[in-house]
Amino acid sequence: MALTKLLASKPLGEITVTELCKAADINRKTFYNYYSDVSMVVDEIEDEIAQEFASSINKIDFLEISNEPEDIFLRLARLIEKDLEFYASVFAANEQTSLLMKIVTPLKQQLWESFADTVGHDAEEFEFLLDYSISGMIAVYKTWFNTGRKQNIEDLSRKLSILTFKGIKGLASM
Repeated sequence: MALTKLLASKPLGEITVTELCKAADINRKTFYNYYSDVSMVVDEIEDEIAQEFASSINKIDFLEISNEPEDIFLRLARLIEKDLEFYASVFAANEQTSLLMKIVTPLKQQLWESFADTVGHDAEEFEFLLDYSISGMIAVYKTWFNTGRKQNIEDLSRKLSILTFKGIKGLASM
């Protein structure tokens, strides 16, 4: 919690152990019993979030719910909402954290396993399509976080679903 609050006001690279200890109301000795630096705290938080994300993703049968793709995006939105402030600080951070890679990897793997055999593309082309879709999704959520989260995340996720599975024409016909 203390780290999330600090990340809201400054980049990770500028957060010192002293600041973090003060914000968390712990002494430096206690901090150093568990961590060697602030980035180690970030890694631990990212690992916990990524593990929960991967666990949730692995429970989704993407092929089964592909007829209702909105469900995929709504589930992703609910995962984001659970740790909203942390995701906001990650997306607002100027430097790239490894959290995005830690959550993209299981998502991409699960999508690959669900759809690779059912689409008419070779493996390399399918990987390009996955990268395109996932990168676009991340860009939209990043913009949403960085512009004040004015739109309801579930509404945004529904629109992402339509855009991803039906294209711009599907979105225009809403």
